[in-house]
Amino acid sequence: MTSHVDAQIQARIAAATNKRQQQRQQRAELDANRQAGLAARKKAKLRRIYCGTCAKPQRRGTYLRCPLGCGAAVCRKNPHCGNTHLRQCDNRPEAA
Repeated sequence: MTSHVDAQIQARIAAATNKRQQQRQQRAELDANRQAGLAARKKAKLRRIYCGTCAKPQRRGTYLRCPLGCGAAVCRKNPHCGNTHLRQCDNRPEAA
């Protein structure tokens, strides 16, 4: 036969075990939410477009793509960016 003290100790141990399990579950949920948020942030960063020469952020309609086919965005406002990029582009035809 167990005493009432042993029963109280077992109840405290069970309560502590349940609390730890709930904390583990909460941490797992927070970690999953964090991973989803980081993935969304990375996706948003990859959608942003920057000039291939001056690295300024570009908005829709303010840039041109490289005509040589490398896919770089070049400022439409600044002709220097286009001229500089065309000289440095990896797809440029070699001068004969």
